[in-house]
Amino acid sequence: MLSTLNTSVAILGVPFNNVTMDEAISIIEEKIAAGGFHQVATANVDFVNNSIHDKEMHDILCSCDLIVPDGMPIVWASRLMGTKLKERVSGVDLVPRLAELSARRGYGIYLLGASEKSSKRAAEVLEEQYPGVRIVGRYSPPLRPLEEMDHEDILSRIRQARPDILLVAMGNPKQERWLAMHRDRLDVPICIGIGGSLDMIAGYISRAPLWMQRYGLEWLYRAGQEPKRLIQRYANDAMTLAVYLPAQLAMNALQPARPTASNVLIDHFENAMIVKIVGNLAGTLCARFEANLREALTAGRHIVVDMADCTHMGPEALGSLAQIAPSMKRLKQQLWIAQMRPHVVRLMQTSRLEGYFMVTSSLSDALYRIAKADRYAFKPMLAPQRLARASKKAVQVRVEMLLDVCSTMKTVNEGAQLNFDSTFSPDATYGYTASLG
Repeated sequence: MLSTLNTSVAILGVPFNNVTMDEAISIIEEKIAAGGFHQVATANVDFVNNSIHDKEMHDILCSCDLIVPDGMPIVWASRLMGTKLKERVSGVDLVPRLAELSARRGYGIYLLGASEKSSKRAAEVLEEQYPGVRIVGRYSPPLRPLEEMDHEDILSRIRQARPDILLVAMGNPKQERWLAMHRDRLDVPICIGIGGSLDMIAGYISRAPLWMQRYGLEWLYRAGQEPKRLIQRYANDAMTLAVYLPAQLAMNALQPARPTASNVLIDHFENAMIVKIVGNLAGTLCARFEANLREALTAGRHIVVDMADCTHMGPEALGSLAQIAPSMKRLKQQLWIAQMRPHVVRLMQTSRLEGYFMVTSSLSDALYRIAKADRYAFKPMLAPQRLARASKKAVQVRVEMLLDVCSTMKTVNEGAQLNFDSTFSPDATYGYTASLG
């Protein structure tokens, strides 16, 4: 499937999906067919800035099923890393494509947010330009802080309309927080934060000329329209890139990308998939790496990524890991990164992903922790009555058993060594045998 094979590019901790507009629409159609809840973010530098300074916002973005690059600076940054994002996919361009999709396939669209004036006019424009588009509902809630909104009323309105696509125009980060807050209650296949797109579609904010869009100067045009609101924001975004991006670019460039036979090797141990990276994890190999991670996720397996023989890790690999980690966490599956080399550790730090993954210096330690977690997760608890009865039973100890234990301990202290080589157990390849009994 397209969405499974699609890779991401991590830019300062945010995994941007490397898609064209057409590919994004295809993925959205897949998600609608799958049902459930899927969050899409149209992210620009302001999103990255917020995620750097707000861990919750970073977690929300990484939890999104699709993050498209809504801003040329993001595309330019990917080029500097040597992994070019295919194109800019802006929210204001995505909404008309979704309206066209609705007219063609009959999907229902709900507009949430923006002013009543903008929402109404935007719906009229879309209906004029795309005959047959199904706008199944609109609502512009009063402008209040997130914690003061009438969430039950909003959810009830959406539930009654039963849309396939929910477009939320509350601005970042409010719209992303609102969607994440209600992800378990929104039975809408596609939910997208679209910022000020409805104001533009309605014609109350004009877009920059095509040549300015083409050269990435739309921000300058927008700043001229709303200087009080946007100049300070754009200045903060530029400062974020100036402060944090050079470090990631430098560490990405300084990795020892040796011309070696690179590969992704798969092994299994109990309920874990071990993904061993050999050589350079970049380029086309990342698509296979992504597919392996998705396979383990679908199969309900834990994942251990063995980095002992990894010489180079590209931003696509970081993107795949950052995007799959929240899904595994929601499904109570563990994702471990084992035996990272020092330069990979520094890359994680400069990529703003330090502390985001479970990390260990030993493959066997990761497997031990997974086995231990599974053991306590599935071991049935004794009922209180059984515990009470068990505590009253007399404890009987066989003297012969104690003598055997003492004899064994004496032998070990005198220099005998336990044998943990491959003949000890078929599972001893990873240094120990886990028992779930």
